[in-house]
Amino acid sequence: MVTDPRKAYDRWPGHVEALGPVFQEARRVVRDGGPFYLAELHPTRQFGGTQAHFEDEATGETVVIDACAHPVSEFVNAGVEAGFAVREMGEWRAEGDEKPRLLTIRFGAGSDVAGS
Repeated sequence: MVTDPRKAYDRWPGHVEALGPVFQEARRVVRDGGPFYLAELHPTRQFGGTQAHFEDEATGETVVIDACAHPVSEFVNAGVEAGFAVREMGEWRAEGDEKPRLLTIRFGAGSDVAGS
C-alpha cells in the first residue's frame, strides 16, 4: 500500500484529458447490470481555480495536482456514449460550503440502456 501521496501521484497517469476512452474501457469490463461510480472534485470548484492538493510532510510544501477540468455534461455524455445510463447524481457540500465540493455519478450498464 502506498501511503505517501507523492508516490501515489507519481504512479498515477495524471488527470484525464479525454474522458471517452476511460468510459469505453469501463464499459468493456463492467458486466451488464453492473455499476460504474465516478467521484470528482466538482467542476464549479475547478473552473473557479481550486485543484486537488496535499502537503508534503517532509518539506511542508503544498503540492498541487495538475487537473483537466470538465463540465458535468462531459462526464454524463461520455458515459452515455460508452453505453452507460445515469442512475443517480450527487453534488456534495461540506457544512458552510457555498459551492458543491464533490460531484458523484452512478452509472449503470446493461441492456436497458438506450442505444444498446
